[in-house]
Amino acid sequence: MDKVGASLLRWLALLIWFFFIVKLTAASRKIFQSENGKSLGVRLHKHHHRMVMDNGLVQVTLSSPGGDITGIQYNGIHNVLETRNREGNRGYWDVVWNLPGNHIAYDRLKGTDFNVIMEDEDQVELSFKKSWNFTHGGSSAPLNVDKRYIMRRGSSGVYLYAILERLEGWPDMDMDQIRIVFKLQNDKFHFMAISDDRQRIMPMPRDRISGEPLAYPEAVLLTNPTNPQLGGEVDDKYHYSCENKDNRVHGWISENPTVGFWMITASDEFRAGGPLKQDLTSHVGPTVLSMFTSTHYSGKDLNTKYRNGKPWKKVLGPVFVYLNSISSLEDPTTLWEDAKDQMSIEVNSWPYNFPQSEDFPSSDRRGTVSGQLLVGDKYISDKPMWASYAYVGLAAPGGVGSWERDAMGYQFWVQANEEGHFLIENIRAGHYNLYAWVPGIVGDCRYDVIIHIQPACLESSNAGCDVKLGVLVYEPPRNGPTLWEIGIPDRTAAEFFVPDTYPTLMNKLFINQSTHKFRQYGLWERYSDLYPKHDLIYTTGISNYHQDWFFAQVPRNMGNHTYQATTWQIKFEIENATPRTGNYTLQVALASASASELQVRFNDRRAKRPHFRTRLIGRDNAIARHGIHGLYWFYSINVPSRLLRQGNNTVYLTQSRSKSPVGGIMYDYIRLEGPPETGPSVE
Repeated sequence: MDKVGASLLRWLALLIWFFFIVKLTAASRKIFQSENGKSLGVRLHKHHHRMVMDNGLVQVTLSSPGGDITGIQYNGIHNVLETRNREGNRGYWDVVWNLPGNHIAYDRLKGTDFNVIMEDEDQVELSFKKSWNFTHGGSSAPLNVDKRYIMRRGSSGVYLYAILERLEGWPDMDMDQIRIVFKLQNDKFHFMAISDDRQRIMPMPRDRISGEPLAYPEAVLLTNPTNPQLGGEVDDKYHYSCENKDNRVHGWISENPTVGFWMITASDEFRAGGPLKQDLTSHVGPTVLSMFTSTHYSGKDLNTKYRNGKPWKKVLGPVFVYLNSISSLEDPTTLWEDAKDQMSIEVNSWPYNFPQSEDFPSSDRRGTVSGQLLVGDKYISDKPMWASYAYVGLAAPGGVGSWERDAMGYQFWVQANEEGHFLIENIRAGHYNLYAWVPGIVGDCRYDVIIHIQPACLESSNAGCDVKLGVLVYEPPRNGPTLWEIGIPDRTAAEFFVPDTYPTLMNKLFINQSTHKFRQYGLWERYSDLYPKHDLIYTTGISNYHQDWFFAQVPRNMGNHTYQATTWQIKFEIENATPRTGNYTLQVALASASASELQVRFNDRRAKRPHFRTRLIGRDNAIARHGIHGLYWFYSINVPSRLLRQGNNTVYLTQSRSKSPVGGIMYDYIRLEGPPETGPSVE
């Protein structure tokens, strides 16, 4: 080998060695920092009107006694929060509330009293309290607030939780939203990650200001963005909403230096509305949210009304703000993978054993509920079937399905295994109903017996700690055999036809993503394009609901900001010489309703009085906010045989309200059942 070749080999070996060292350093960075953090311990620096927690990895500055996070120093960034914002507009709690009949107000829950709850080298916990009394009147939300912040040795972040309380006899109020907000430096954090398949470079705040507002303020067409590649896209914070059950980690990445900022939520027990409740995550700002309660995708059908002087207390959190970093030579998206790993650690550590508030019980003060859920439907199977992969949960005692509209209590949910076995762990002391719903089975299940979980679960003999329910059988709504059905009973409209959006109004993230196609802006307008004069007609046995059933029944756009009610038809045949005597049943499950009214007629479109009507229902606004479902509605409609006839029949479904282009309904599932004596199922 000549000298030139030998020299090239030496340089190549050095280059390989260099990259190996870089990778090794990056891989060991986290271990080194953690060990270094442990040697330093946690320190609390007390200054006039501010407190600083520092564990050698992260330094967090809080206003005192207000309790806002004004600064987070990490990995060479003096403050990851937006320093151009005033200090109270960087990291804070707030509520949206009102006294009945009064205008909506915002309360930043500023503390008036500061205390150090715990301070040693392993952990610091701080408390910022605000107390309410009748002299405050309506100037602030009638709440006692205790905001807590925890920093631990070797932990790359900070934990946040709050205890909110209303005492007996306090004035009525509505509290529609409770959240934590972080606003990051917008010249550093440009890449946002919500899930494995929702990650992208985001627009700048000024891009929204210079863009073209669309049908509502949250949606903006980017006409001259800072990043030209984003031109012509629609930005809307509701594009990035997420169901509670899937909302475990989300956040942003800065490329210089390569730093991630993540909101990790280890449990849903304190969130409103159960596992299917949708809410905001992260969006342009860059903004990171932790939503505890909101009327998004539910409207005021979610019960956020605190009435009759009833006392109430709830612990929200803890949630974990996690920061991570890697070498600038590595792929920044590896920070997302690391954040997911950290999320798994937090989930497996729940309930945490380190919060100092007596209002947050550790695992030895919590209970369990176990059992097996079966489905009894004789028209499907002679024997009870496994409730495979059912969602089973505990929530405040109430009516069937009331969990979905509850914002005040705690909820504990799991998904059963294939055989319907479930184990709900770490349940707070309290009184609950057990609720469930089964994918593929219509309706809601409720176990009528109140379940009591007792405190002090260290005593193994305490029957109120480990509740074994045995075998439970859910009998879903059913009056007769299935004659025909449309859709899949899964509480969403995802199986129906979702059209392509307009090329000029798309979010490129969702192109070629069939599971997220419904998130595109303006899909409601596509109905009028596809059905400009005549409404949808569906023929059972011939039509295919994947292609022929539009995902939302909305008004037709007639131009000049006027809209027309729509009537869909389901055509079907009864082959008997005459319909059997007795009652048929039309089972109708709705996945969403917004400012709508469903009217049902049989074989007489012009009947002055519909055979069934819901009246005005729904305020979830899921169609406008790119949701494929909102709140669930179920109706079992009696159909006397005299309304049907031999041969061809038609069900007319009218959505009669037409004031708004985004008012309407999304169907989950429709089934016509024959009378009980008509024999086996037709389809």
